[in-house]
Amino acid sequence: MHHHHISQTATRAMDRWRYLAFEGLSWSRVRARPRNLDVVENFTAAYRRSATELARVRAFSPDKRLADFIEQGVATAHFAVYRRKRPTLRQVVEGALFGVPAAVQKLWKYHTLSLLITVLTTAISFTAVTAAPETYYLFVDRELASGRDPSASREYLAEGLGPQDSALDEGMFFSGYLFTHNTQVAFLCFAWGFLIGLPTIYLLAKNGLMLGAFLGLFFSKGLGVEAVAWLGPHGVPEIGAIILCGGAGMAIGHRLLNPGKLPRRRALTLTATDASIVALGCVPLLMTAGVIEGLFRQSHAGLGLRYGLMAVMFVSCTGWLFFVRRRTA
Repeated sequence: MHHHHISQTATRAMDRWRYLAFEGLSWSRVRARPRNLDVVENFTAAYRRSATELARVRAFSPDKRLADFIEQGVATAHFAVYRRKRPTLRQVVEGALFGVPAAVQKLWKYHTLSLLITVLTTAISFTAVTAAPETYYLFVDRELASGRDPSASREYLAEGLGPQDSALDEGMFFSGYLFTHNTQVAFLCFAWGFLIGLPTIYLLAKNGLMLGAFLGLFFSKGLGVEAVAWLGPHGVPEIGAIILCGGAGMAIGHRLLNPGKLPRRRALTLTATDASIVALGCVPLLMTAGVIEGLFRQSHAGLGLRYGLMAVMFVSCTGWLFFVRRRTA
């Protein structure tokens, strides 16, 4: 008799878990609404009960598959019970417009450090290359330079900067490489933050050194003004994205080492949330850079226009990231 009783309870529990899993799934759909209040009450009661059963099964039952099955049901139900309303387009846009700057401003110390590392390393390699061109290869891989190196003539280098008519031009490949490279560097800088931020610092430094070496090469050949005009308009959002991701990565690394007053997990979660928002904010920056590069690559735009666009990009990016505050009603 006793055994029979257990199996009955178990069957009832199984039915309840199954009910949770299926009802939960049907409610989790975006436009689904429960039919009436009874349904809601039954469902939430089943949800709460299964959650406690889950804890028991996890603790005492050797059957891992069963626990996983209940967990699946409970998780689905949790989503159904606590799901938020879908965010409206306006909320999404507002989140992007105000959320990213808020996160950037919270982590401003790290971004400042990231900027300093970039500026310093750029200055180091720039000075080295203008003083001794052969140091160029310390900073730039040979296969990357694709002929843009100290031995190149001023004409060859200048050609790489001017409007290019041949479709399969090196410069096109090079800028395409730079763009995908910069996108990768940006996100790697962010991702590597979890290793105490050291790889982040290394990548930032490597990137700064490469940038300085390029600029040094062009300046040493008397093409500095053109090089800045060529790199500037898309360079501003691109390098900005790298600096931001670097700052976000270092913030995570620092929190791992030093959680401050909060428990480590909590401190890390908070910082990682801000850092992830910053990294997401880099996506529109990199996309903008890509668009500008695409438009300007073939164009015969003069230096004035390029410098103008560079200034506009600089002002709008820094304005958005550092000066936008949400109006508090």
